[in-house]
Amino acid sequence: MKTVLVISSFVSASRVGATASAFCLRRLGVNAVVLPTTLMGRHPGWGNPGGGATSTEQLRAMWEAIAQQDIKFDGVLSGYMGKPSQVDLCRDIITDVKRKNTKAHILVDPVMGDHGKLYISPDIAEGIKTKLIPLADTVTPNLCELSFLTQTEDATLMEQLKAAKRMAPQVLITSVENASDIGAVLINSKEASQVSHKRYDSVPHGGGDCLAATFLAHQLAGASGKKAMERSVASIFSIMSAANALDAGELPLIREQDALVNAKPLRSRALEL
Repeated sequence: MKTVLVISSFVSASRVGATASAFCLRRLGVNAVVLPTTLMGRHPGWGNPGGGATSTEQLRAMWEAIAQQDIKFDGVLSGYMGKPSQVDLCRDIITDVKRKNTKAHILVDPVMGDHGKLYISPDIAEGIKTKLIPLADTVTPNLCELSFLTQTEDATLMEQLKAAKRMAPQVLITSVENASDIGAVLINSKEASQVSHKRYDSVPHGGGDCLAATFLAHQLAGASGKKAMERSVASIFSIMSAANALDAGELPLIREQDALVNAKPLRSRALEL
């Protein structure tokens, strides 16, 4: 069994952050160990979240205890960071994991913004950009996050995708429009591919967290980047479709969990960059 360290937010009553990503990993047969960068009752989009960022000292103490268990981590998934010092700790943890297992897959989900603006402080965003992205095997930004990371806010989509090619060995970009549809683009040293699906006017939070985890699980199981994208995007689209049909404010992850395993893969198309 593969094991992944998830460093992201913990939100008790909302299926976002590590609450969502750890579930997806486990449903796909991957053991997930969670370091919670936040402890909150619900997603801030609902109102007062009832908590906040975890102290970096507590996170470090948790990591030191975990490290004493001598667990072999096959991957790290980093997500939401609540403080600049958490970024530094995440960098140190990734370095330690890679030292012990050079084949560990590092996936950085740069959770920092959407709809053209950042929703974390600029110093945290800059830390993710300069300290975590260089350590990543895979980065999973949405288009807004990609524009910040590559400083291509005023560029065309094709210019942004070309910039992504230089950012990391593998980049999975979400929220990419294709005519009236939306989907994802995968860029790595071998290929650039796009999958698209129906767009919904409104969907619950957490889709990006689930997609990153599902993609990583498929990669750890041996799937190529393209196959992992086709399968993971299909799974999350199926869950989003159920949420839309149910008018659900939260992702129906438990009810629709079989989609993580059984969703029919979407067919990708090649892109020339």
